[in-house]
Amino acid sequence: MGAAAMLGPLARFTVFGICCACCLSACVVGADVDDGGDAVPSPPVAITCPSPATPETLRVYEGLRPSCVGCHAEGERGFFQSAAAFQSLVVADPRYVVAGDADASELLRLLSGTGTGAFTQMPIAGPSYAQLVDEGAAFLTLAAVRDWIDGLGAQTRGSAPDPQAARATRMSAVQVQRALYQQLGLANDDFFVGAEQFGIEMAEAKDDELYPLLSADALPAPRDRATAERHQGFGGFSVVEQTRGENTPSSNFVNNLVQLSQRWCRLALDKPGNRALFPSDDARGRDDTDNVKATLRRWSRHFHATTLSDEQVDELYASLFLPLRADVDGDLTSAWAGTCSFFIRHPRWVFY
Repeated sequence: MGAAAMLGPLARFTVFGICCACCLSACVVGADVDDGGDAVPSPPVAITCPSPATPETLRVYEGLRPSCVGCHAEGERGFFQSAAAFQSLVVADPRYVVAGDADASELLRLLSGTGTGAFTQMPIAGPSYAQLVDEGAAFLTLAAVRDWIDGLGAQTRGSAPDPQAARATRMSAVQVQRALYQQLGLANDDFFVGAEQFGIEMAEAKDDELYPLLSADALPAPRDRATAERHQGFGGFSVVEQTRGENTPSSNFVNNLVQLSQRWCRLALDKPGNRALFPSDDARGRDDTDNVKATLRRWSRHFHATTLSDEQVDELYASLFLPLRADVDGDLTSAWAGTCSFFIRHPRWVFY
C-alpha cells in the first residue's frame, strides 16, 4: 500500500498538493552534445500541473466511493482508485464534470439516472445512485454534488503521464453481466426463475441454452452449477467456490464471450418491446443502406462511446454487415445479432 493510501482524506489532499507544487518546476529531460563533445543542457520541458483536489472535492470523493469503487477501482476507468484518480479522471475531465455548471455535467446525470452516453445511470445495474440515496443505502445527496460542481473553478489536467497510473484491463465477469444487461435491455428475469433449496432462496436458470451468467456469490445464488461455472469461465472470482479471479484476456474468456455475445444479442433482439438496440420496429426491420449505417453509428456510440467517421462506417458496412447478410440467407435478425456481437467482442468494449 502506498504512503498516500495509508493517510486520511485531508492528509492525502496535502500529499497531492505537495506533488503538484513539485511539478510546477521545469524538468530537464536530457542534454545535447556540441561539435566539441561538450554536453549542452536541453531546454527545460514545461509540464502542466493538474488542479489540486479541494477539501470539498475530497468530501464528494469519499461520499461517492462506497457506491462506485466496486466497478471503478482499476483500469482506464479506475475513477475511484484514489483521490488523485478521481480529481484527474473525473473532476478535471469536462466529459464528466463541467466546472460551475452542474446541469451540463454528465456525472450528475449518471447519478440521477439520466445519462446521455453508453450508460444511463450509475451504478449500471439495479437502483441508480439517486435511488440508493432515497433508500438510505448512500448518504451523499445529489444536492451536495450539484452544489460542489456549481462551486468548482476552472480545472486543469496534468500533461505529464503518471508512471504509477493503472494500466487498462479487461472487463471482469460481473462487469460483463452488468454492462450487457443494460446495453442489451436484459435482466435476471430473462434468465432465471425463483427457486428454493433447503429453505434458501435461489435463482434457477430457465434454460442453459440462454447462457445465464451469475456469480456463485450472488444473492440469490444460482442453483445451477453450469451458471457459476460460466462465471468462472469469464475469470470471475468466488468466495463461495474459493476460486481466484483472472483478469487477462485468456482464450477461455474469449471463447465464452463469443458464445455469450451471440446468444444474448439474439435474445435482446427477440425480446418483445425491447428498445435497447433499436428505437423502433421499423428500424429493426429494414436493411437499406441508410438505416444500416445509421445503426452502425448508433451502436458504436452505444457500446464503445465513440463516433465513427464516414469512412469507418462504410468499411464496417462493406466488411461486416453485408457478408453477414449474405451468410444468413435472408434472416435479418441473425445479421443484426452478428453485428451486435461484433461490437461486444471488440477490444474497445472488452478493455477499459
